[in-house]
Amino acid sequence: MADLKRQHRTGIALGLIGGLVISLDVPVIRFAGSDPWLMMMARGLVPLPIYIVILFAFKSFHDTPRNPFANITWVQVGIVYGISQIFFSVSVFNTSTANLVFILAFNPLMAAILSWWMIGERPKTATWIAIAVTMIGVGIIVGGGLEAGTWFGDFCALGAAFTLALAITLSRKSKTDMSLAPGFGGVVSGMFALPLVVFHFTPPESWVWVFANAALLVPIAAICLAAAPRFIPAPQAAIFYLLETVLAPVWVWIAFGEEASTETLVGGALVLAAIGGHSIWQLRRPLKTSAEHTQAN
Repeated sequence: MADLKRQHRTGIALGLIGGLVISLDVPVIRFAGSDPWLMMMARGLVPLPIYIVILFAFKSFHDTPRNPFANITWVQVGIVYGISQIFFSVSVFNTSTANLVFILAFNPLMAAILSWWMIGERPKTATWIAIAVTMIGVGIIVGGGLEAGTWFGDFCALGAAFTLALAITLSRKSKTDMSLAPGFGGVVSGMFALPLVVFHFTPPESWVWVFANAALLVPIAAICLAAAPRFIPAPQAAIFYLLETVLAPVWVWIAFGEEASTETLVGGALVLAAIGGHSIWQLRRPLKTSAEHTQAN
């Protein structure tokens, strides 16, 4: 039981760290003042040497084999992460922020359904409640900002949510370390953006912030969030991605003086309460959850 509790604490800690780090993404990108395609390429390719160093020099921190490409699931997860990043970046150009944030909030629900279908890991009632509360919270945050007539951008946002949920579920199903798979996904998305950067290059306002985002925030958040499904169910791991939706407006408020609205604070409080409450509940029932996952596989 002690080992199971430790696993759940590890998974929750990884999700929490990853969610907190990625919540700093928006203000750092704004400080960078970069063209979105340049940022996408940098976020995909700059971290690659870091992943390679971790792979070969820090074996005690992960269980990824020296040749991860021999593991077909690892390759699949990496590609799916890359496709998710492409969908996300394209949706930014083609739909409103409110639509994007609202649609991405379906990620935990999709992860729950995929986990149930692909793994047989049926989410508990508390998980469904947490998902519902987070979606209500996000709905309050976006308020009346939803817009019609952006079907292509909305489709890409839906694709981003689905592929991210799929990557999390595949990671959970594998029961192996997928923490470095986003590094390969970054190569996929970075190479997609490279031609657009070459033909439409626009220098950023600050290269320092570009590299701070790409070399620090991206690998730390990606590694933590990708490792979490190894220890906790896919829907719970997916919920931690919503910390960015809640906390990014707060950091922007602090950094740029853009005061967060009452709707943002109320909706954010609901999301945080759902994440915190569900995490506490999960820690109180680690044995049953882990046993069911083992039987399902």
